[in-house]
Amino acid sequence: MAEKVFISYSHQDGACAHGIARYLTRHGCDVWIDTQNLSLGDRWASDIETALSEADVTIGILSSSSLRRDEVLKELSISLKRMEEEGTDKFRLFFVVIGQIHPSWFRSDDESELIKKHLSQYQYIPLSAYGEVTIDAMKKLLSAIRRKGIEEGDHILIRPNEENSFINQNALPEKSFDNKGNNIYYKVFVADLAPSAVYPFALDNQWLPEIFYDRDDIYYKEFEKEGFHSLQVSEYLKLFKRRNFELSFFHNKQAIIKLNTILYDPFFQDLLRSDSDDKKAFISLLSNGSLVILLNNKQMTPFIHQKVYNSALQEVFDKWNELCQETSVYCIRENWSSTADLHGRYFLRFCSNLAMDHDSNVLLAKAMRIPEENTNAFLVTLKTISMQSFCQTHMNGTKAQDTVDDYSRSAFYKNYIVKDHDESGLDPVHTCLFDPNKPFSHELKRLIDIFYNSVFSNTLQCNGLLPDDIRPDNYYLHSLYLNSGEKEVSIEELQYAFSEFFDNCEILDEIQAIGSNLYLENWDLTKLIELRQKEAWYEYVELLELINRRSSFWKVDFNEIELLLQRFLKCFETNEKASSKDIAYSFRVLIGSRVLDIVKTEKIAKLKEYGGSFADPGAIPLKVLFCIGDLTREERKDLIFLPVTLFNGRIDTIDGDGFFNKLKEFILKQCDFVAIDQ
Repeated sequence: MAEKVFISYSHQDGACAHGIARYLTRHGCDVWIDTQNLSLGDRWASDIETALSEADVTIGILSSSSLRRDEVLKELSISLKRMEEEGTDKFRLFFVVIGQIHPSWFRSDDESELIKKHLSQYQYIPLSAYGEVTIDAMKKLLSAIRRKGIEEGDHILIRPNEENSFINQNALPEKSFDNKGNNIYYKVFVADLAPSAVYPFALDNQWLPEIFYDRDDIYYKEFEKEGFHSLQVSEYLKLFKRRNFELSFFHNKQAIIKLNTILYDPFFQDLLRSDSDDKKAFISLLSNGSLVILLNNKQMTPFIHQKVYNSALQEVFDKWNELCQETSVYCIRENWSSTADLHGRYFLRFCSNLAMDHDSNVLLAKAMRIPEENTNAFLVTLKTISMQSFCQTHMNGTKAQDTVDDYSRSAFYKNYIVKDHDESGLDPVHTCLFDPNKPFSHELKRLIDIFYNSVFSNTLQCNGLLPDDIRPDNYYLHSLYLNSGEKEVSIEELQYAFSEFFDNCEILDEIQAIGSNLYLENWDLTKLIELRQKEAWYEYVELLELINRRSSFWKVDFNEIELLLQRFLKCFETNEKASSKDIAYSFRVLIGSRVLDIVKTEKIAKLKEYGGSFADPGAIPLKVLFCIGDLTREERKDLIFLPVTLFNGRIDTIDGDGFFNKLKEFILKQCDFVAIDQ
């Protein structure tokens, strides 16, 4: 007689559960799984309680998601009780574990304690962090089901005094020594990074915030005169970079920052010179791997072994070396075995191929908001750059491209963006003094900075983190150069997901309950360290990682946003009164270069459309982001929630306009939203 198998799982692990169910069914088991999309076995029970009571075996799929679900915990609790009362000859429970078990998975309740006790006593079937159902794992599971007894296991569930560390728990960074001393540091490889590691573009010492591209703003005019050398500009950027530095650690386990940025950026220079609590928090982030230093330009160690004639810069170098002697910092390179990094070569190839795709460059001009009458001139400029770069790489033969080094961002600045020299004696590249006689210098600066930084994001396989004050088209520019998923998403999937989410009004209450804690005006690094030490914060980031990881593989049910917000709220347990501000949550849907912001607050449901166009039919990019805050507002200083990617791929249609309009019509009519003008 076939074994009756009941599968207990969380909806987030559905693909894994269905894979296990199909395998066991093919091998003669009678499987009961609670889903309308999969019909297996004889359906020997009409509801969950009956199925649990009639089953011979329960398979519990454990993950960071399932152990937070009340219904899963209830099913497992019933199964554990049955096994204890009836004995293993009549009923057995087996666990399949997705990823490496971590203390943050378990709640503080009786059900979780029983599960932990069982895991420490009996064997379980481990799967990868992606829940991949392998033949070897399924053979072990089937063998266990068809054996009468349960073997005691030797799995170590939780090590004594285990803490929430931020370097990937499956990897051990390599301990190294400075090549001119005995100072210890750690070599980090791509596999060592946490899934949520970010490279924050805003902390690049050449990054310009959007405000400096607004010709009507006072900062634009100030930057035109003195560039980065301006005291007014410098003070603004310190505040801007501090804010983005804090944001990097608010929603991500790790941030990766170039060593040259630490040494040469005024924000970090002031931090190194100080003896403040912020510096102590900064050192804490370095010492546990939350902040990873990116080495490049032939740097093989974090220590600076050079003397400079600038006394202020020498002081910064000395302070950094002192810090490295006291703290074993974590460092990463593109290639540890060689001093030659590849980003210069990638950058050169990008410039050589810049004019290859005419349609994408037309979209690029629209995203840059270049007037239509100037579009052809912009395309000619891109063609000129491509031809000059191509000649430089191929003048000695087609293989010369692999031997051309040092084609840097600075060289590009000199050719197409900044002045050749300045009467004040300042370095035009270092201060970024734009040359009005070089066409589209501002647009090229934005374009090249985004691409140059995305090289590091792609190489290190981490998330490219743009500043939080960006316009919708920057997401489009960003997505042109970052790797994206291959998932195809249909209008039916989006309609289902949006309707599920908007029907859940409790989310509004949860967001409102966050209150004044949502905003970072009065935060500092010390408070962030306290936040990151909370178990609730770790659970929250784990959920963010789960959503981002799966966004490129299969559909993410928007019900997960409710769980995400619950984790988010637990990080702010305080007696402070909630803010009276009407806090919003937003979806940003990007189709080609067109954008639809869908905003919900306690008082209003609205959407706002931004113009754009589409790429080649059949290759239209689609991205859906979620964030807390009103993205339709021109002034978004209160927005602190970094976007979470829910979908990332392409639309399975050749009609981009039709897809966009159908989605807009569905939100307006079916969900009772109101359209607002730009």
